[in-house]
Amino acid sequence: MEAPIYARADGYIKKWYVDIGAQVQAGDLLADIDSPELDQQLNGARAELVQAEAAQALSKITATRWAELLKTSSVSEQEHAEKQADLALKNANVDASRANADRLKNLQDFTHVKAPFAGTLTVRDIDVGNLISSGKELFRLADTSKLRVFVRVPQVSDAEYRDRSVRGNDRAGNAGAQVCRQSGANLGRNRCQFPDAVNRA
Repeated sequence: MEAPIYARADGYIKKWYVDIGAQVQAGDLLADIDSPELDQQLNGARAELVQAEAAQALSKITATRWAELLKTSSVSEQEHAEKQADLALKNANVDASRANADRLKNLQDFTHVKAPFAGTLTVRDIDVGNLISSGKELFRLADTSKLRVFVRVPQVSDAEYRDRSVRGNDRAGNAGAQVCRQSGANLGRNRCQFPDAVNRA
């Protein structure tokens, strides 16, 4: 299995930690991206959230006060309804501001590029100071612990792999591979089946 690792944030390569041929584990840090514009956007979103929460607190106090005044008929029903509607609006503003701040925080987390699975780094296409954009391939990671092979097997050889194993030894003396699935149908003019074999780890 081999997979490219793409950037999910715009910025500059601040530092890379692993090079071609390195063995990594899932979650290992591969590189850091410096994204000053994203940092500024996150700081702005957090400031807007603080403002929204302050407005919400004031609206809540006002709505509570008007509700008490309504009991003594000191304010009208219309005024009370307006304060309640204003509180609902302020609550919605807080939710929207918090969602925006959370979204930017998640994007900021992508400035730390991590390995999605354990494997060997086969490509490093970045260097310190490179300007990158979201979607650029940074690394390529391969997991060679298991080799998956799709083969055509003639109908006359069908019985040889029905025990779900493939005979033969590799250089290390391991006994062949394991058939993990098969098509179950003879396809094409050559009447072949298509088993999916994985080497035994």
